[in-house]
Amino acid sequence: MPDQPQGRPPGAGYSQPPAGWEKNGTQDRANKNKRPAWRPQRDPAQAALEATLVGSLNVADDEPTRVGQALEGGATVERPAAGARQHASSPPPGKHASDLPPATSRGESPSPVRAGYVQVVATVVDPPPGANNLPFIKDADSPVAASFRVLRHRLREANNPASIAVTSPDRFEGKTTCAINLAMALAEHGREKVLLVEANLRFPNLAAALGFTAPSCFGKQMAAHLKSPLSPWEVVAAFFHNLHVLAIDPASVGQWRMSAPGLKLAMDQLKASGYKHVIVDCPSALGSADVNVIEDTTDAVLLTARAGKTTAESLKKTERHLAPANIAGIVLM
Repeated sequence: MPDQPQGRPPGAGYSQPPAGWEKNGTQDRANKNKRPAWRPQRDPAQAALEATLVGSLNVADDEPTRVGQALEGGATVERPAAGARQHASSPPPGKHASDLPPATSRGESPSPVRAGYVQVVATVVDPPPGANNLPFIKDADSPVAASFRVLRHRLREANNPASIAVTSPDRFEGKTTCAINLAMALAEHGREKVLLVEANLRFPNLAAALGFTAPSCFGKQMAAHLKSPLSPWEVVAAFFHNLHVLAIDPASVGQWRMSAPGLKLAMDQLKASGYKHVIVDCPSALGSADVNVIEDTTDAVLLTARAGKTTAESLKKTERHLAPANIAGIVLM
């Protein structure tokens, strides 16, 4: 029988492999043609983070630090939240640093808001003489008080906004009265902390309507917190232990202007301080941009209208002026 060509496996008729052929040759070719085992693709962002951790912790390259692995000394490297910005020393290939969008548009997680320290500096228990706009204090069973309880119920059905700006097209259309009584309706059971904020820097009237003089002007506190964010917020407890008020001192009119950064800092800190509801007494919507700044810090806007004074045209103009605000409804005062 003729010899089988060298370099090929023996046929069935051969009892011994011919010279020049070895079993390892087939095994090598099999290993060469064998498909590599499947491995899950690594997250490039995680790999970059691990490389950064290796360099910063002086860990050998052959023992990379895994995200979530306990480090020497008991520390743990936490995996960043989904979408968090990965700090890299250089932009991705083919990209220039100037081509990258701002951090916030790249999905950067905002830093956690530090809750403000709230200090009650005064307590109000007696309403002002002749006050007829405080039904929860004068007559809690009155139809007016009942109507604000209905408003409270309607707002809870409408996505239950935690912060509400109360405004009207023009002055003297009931916005301060509505803000006060809505806050009292939310606070009357004593289970939830409620904050009533006056943001009308031009024509403040909240403190006078509740019968006290503002011990610390909210406008002054906003300006001070921009310089010292850890300063306490000084509030007044009005009629209910869980209803706090931040009011404007009428004597300070003209000293303060609406500051978007100052108001945002104030609202962020106060919301994080344990208040279940924040009601903001706003200036009138038409004629200034103050309410546009305020609405950006609240969940919803409530409009008030006075019978015989407010017109349908002014309400439409207000709606266009505040767009795209979330207008929860209109209250007829």
